[in-house]
Amino acid sequence: MTIPYFSSIIYLLRNSYLRIVLKIILLATIGFSVISNYGISWDEHWEINMVFWNVNLITKGKELPSDAKYYGTVFNFSSEAIFQANEIFQNKLLQKNLNQPTYEDEEYNILLRTYKRIKIKHILTFLISLVTYFSVAGIVAILAGLEFAWLAPINLALFPRFWGHSFFNPKDIPFAAMFTLATLLGACLVNYYIKANQEDIKLGINRITIYSILYGILIGLVTGTRIGGFFFLFFVPITHIIVILGKKNIYKEIKNFWCFYGAIFLSWMVTTTIFYPASWSNPIGWFFETLQYLSKHKWSGTVFFDGKFISGQSIPWHYLPKLLLITTPLIFLVTFVIGLPWILFKYKKFTNLQRACVILLLLQVFFLPMIAIIRESTIYDGIRQFIFILPGIAVICSTTFIWIYQKISRKTFQLFTCALIVALLSPIVLDMVALHPYEYIYFNRISGGLPKAYNQYETDYWGLSMREAMEWINNNGKASLNVVSSHPVRLSKTFANPEIKVIDYREFNQTENSQPFYYLAMPRWDYQDKFSECELVYQVMRQGVPLSIVRKCDSSNLFVK
Repeated sequence: MTIPYFSSIIYLLRNSYLRIVLKIILLATIGFSVISNYGISWDEHWEINMVFWNVNLITKGKELPSDAKYYGTVFNFSSEAIFQANEIFQNKLLQKNLNQPTYEDEEYNILLRTYKRIKIKHILTFLISLVTYFSVAGIVAILAGLEFAWLAPINLALFPRFWGHSFFNPKDIPFAAMFTLATLLGACLVNYYIKANQEDIKLGINRITIYSILYGILIGLVTGTRIGGFFFLFFVPITHIIVILGKKNIYKEIKNFWCFYGAIFLSWMVTTTIFYPASWSNPIGWFFETLQYLSKHKWSGTVFFDGKFISGQSIPWHYLPKLLLITTPLIFLVTFVIGLPWILFKYKKFTNLQRACVILLLLQVFFLPMIAIIRESTIYDGIRQFIFILPGIAVICSTTFIWIYQKISRKTFQLFTCALIVALLSPIVLDMVALHPYEYIYFNRISGGLPKAYNQYETDYWGLSMREAMEWINNNGKASLNVVSSHPVRLSKTFANPEIKVIDYREFNQTENSQPFYYLAMPRWDYQDKFSECELVYQVMRQGVPLSIVRKCDSSNLFVK
């Protein structure tokens, strides 16, 4: 009786779909076990409060500021809805008292209430990141077969910049997830169009119409996260035309399907309109206003690149390519370089579905970065605005791994190849463990890693390490001493013990506050240069590199630089 039982288990484990699901469950288990370790990123309070700003201003009939109305709100509103539902469920159904204790400092009370929302948002961000893992598995299954598609989620998780952002990035991870899903389903839709029988190509209550409308809604959700999602309105028909070149009459094909692309456009427009506040008062012109605003958006900060501070508006053309080269693990750079021409070489032998995948995949990886470089767009915060291209790179790398394995006929050499791949991937895992929970500051070993990047490139520009530094003060500092914190002060104050007063350094007056205090600073701009004469008592360290620091200032060394 035991033999059939174990045989059924082995059969299940050999099931390709089950392998993919099990790998993603493994990643989800690891992710949820560490999600509470992450601090708060620079933008999260702003993203949370955007919901309230929009609602309050609209209900009062006031004009929305550009920073509120020209950014998609789909993820922010979803997060707030889940938070409110969770509050109702626990308060009313579970009869739990969820009211937090209140303190004299009203700002501190607000921070605590916001932090409750942020913790929900971290969970939602990670859940949405899992969509990306399913999507890359689907694309690799199309290109290289279902049997080894489970490798794609594992490879993507070993992109430290993607994994690290998956827990707290309030905008770029949802955009990457939805963008990659749109690539996968866009290829499937194009293939469905090409295979459709002539008698089925008509608008109505049928599959082809429903699929088109649903895809338009998906593009609307991508756009509702970041405006760049609207490019799929062009990506998909362009892909359709390229795939049928030399096979069908292009004019006839456009004539047959223009109505379905019209359905995609209309459903996109309705969905996007719902999630962009700018459209609520200007339903026709909002889109062009938003494009104009975002394309000319002039971020006033500076970027630390190649050991120099450079204006975000004057970024050299090689900023993004170089950062991709030094922040992507070497094995993935090599397999990407091998896989890209290999895919192009095999293109003629591909099915229509595979060809559609390749075209949309190349558009995902190359199109928007090239536009940003050509237009000399304002870029900052490393590659985080372009995280959406990492899943595409992971797909090409995974496909390359699989094709190399399939080319090897002898079992011994296959086992050796698998062992070699594991050996090459292991250092990435070790680096991610060493950097946790700051995986997003990873630099590859060929570039010298984080130690070499220190004093050359930005590290913890999100300020996550402010939490760890503040917790050190909670546990080791004197509660009677105030804490002067670098901007934004909420990154540290949220985690401070209630009895500790945290002051924004911009509001700190040395002459009026001559008592000893701690100075806490994240590693950005000149924050750590202030109060440099004070004693350095603690540093958040990873791989020998300091992130946030704590200085103790007293009457003997008190001096503001």
